[in-house]
Amino acid sequence: MSSLRQRLKRVYVVVMMRIVGWGLRAMSRVDPVVRAEAAGFPDGIVIAMTTLPDGPSMVLEKTPDGRLRYLGGRLPDGLGLAIRFKHLEYAFRVFAFIESTPTAFARDRMVVDGDLASGIRLVRCMYRLEALLMPRFIAARGVKRYPADLGLGEKLGMNLKIYGRIALDLVTRS
Repeated sequence: MSSLRQRLKRVYVVVMMRIVGWGLRAMSRVDPVVRAEAAGFPDGIVIAMTTLPDGPSMVLEKTPDGRLRYLGGRLPDGLGLAIRFKHLEYAFRVFAFIESTPTAFARDRMVVDGDLASGIRLVRCMYRLEALLMPRFIAARGVKRYPADLGLGEKLGMNLKIYGRIALDLVTRS
């Protein structure tokens, strides 16, 4: 039974990493907060979030026009930034909102290879993604601080833009 449980956790983490990748890609186009954060990454940097020893993974690239491009789950050579969960269980705990990213980092459940400032920048983008796309009672468990100024109207409006952009990206595969 535990083998089935591990496989289900792996599938869940794969799906969540894909959703985060698509979401960050869409948000770098429609959300001014994430767009400003993404602009701070060096052009061409390849960013990966992965689980040791053999995935699942999510890979992004910062384009010269300031956006994030989702590259899928294959880890390329020459990563500029890699956030690595030390075990699938640790990635599951973060993506299932059982444990926040700062708590997981403080408990030494992940490592950052590359520029730490870029790693923190990526985490801020992910916080924004969680705050906008998840109900507050769930997002508050995953982020360090839920944005006090995020109103329901703004959240719903951004949800429409983000999900619309994700749908458009999936249809056009651009």
